[in-house]
Amino acid sequence: MTAWLRYREGFRVNEKRVRRVMGEHGLLVLQRVYRAKRTSQRSKPRAERPRQYWGIDMTKFLISSLGWVYLVIVLDWYTKKVVGWNLSLRSKASDWRKALDRAINREFPSGVRGAGLKLVSDNGSQPTSTSFMRDMKVLGIEQIFTSYDNPKGNAETERMMRTIKEEVIWLNEFSSLEEAREKMGRWVEVDYNQLYVHSGLGYRSPEEFEGLYFGQKSAFLWDESTSRGGYLDMGWPEKTV
Repeated sequence: MTAWLRYREGFRVNEKRVRRVMGEHGLLVLQRVYRAKRTSQRSKPRAERPRQYWGIDMTKFLISSLGWVYLVIVLDWYTKKVVGWNLSLRSKASDWRKALDRAINREFPSGVRGAGLKLVSDNGSQPTSTSFMRDMKVLGIEQIFTSYDNPKGNAETERMMRTIKEEVIWLNEFSSLEEAREKMGRWVEVDYNQLYVHSGLGYRSPEEFEGLYFGQKSAFLWDESTSRGGYLDMGWPEKTV
């Protein structure tokens, strides 16, 4: 909130004052305290451009009327943008493919083969399944698996998943899968990709940061009536890397 007021609204405020005022109005949410676990540091891939390294991960949460539902996200490590996601009643490799297909169709409309894309994941049953690995080979996507004893290998994506839990999952009581998809879609595409500012991105949102990289403004628009989004054709050149 402090970053938003400073860099979006132009107010000269400090974090202590913002926290005090929000506390007086009952707007503070208790946060879990995460303590760093001291382990041996290993090198991990470092993205130097958009669409170079993507991370993929899954979490589950409970909808009382349905049971467990499973969320898969695909994160661009360079722009911090959620480029793909899928929410379903299953956690099969095909559900992971749906999230990845969504990302590919969005970021590589002319095809991903030959783009040098690398996909980072853990050693779960879905990304290591025969069908998933075969599909990655056909698409020309290089898979990178984190070491069993290296939890930092996919830290960017896991951190994003934690943010989704704090901002969406833990703050809502969903009554249906459709409601969960609608709220998740709006948060990902609007509240996060377009508006969520990152200090590591110069206090810009993922879409803004990507737009600066390509020398153009983002035009990904979210349609409330269909809970779907797409890039608006503004006559810009196709996004390439």
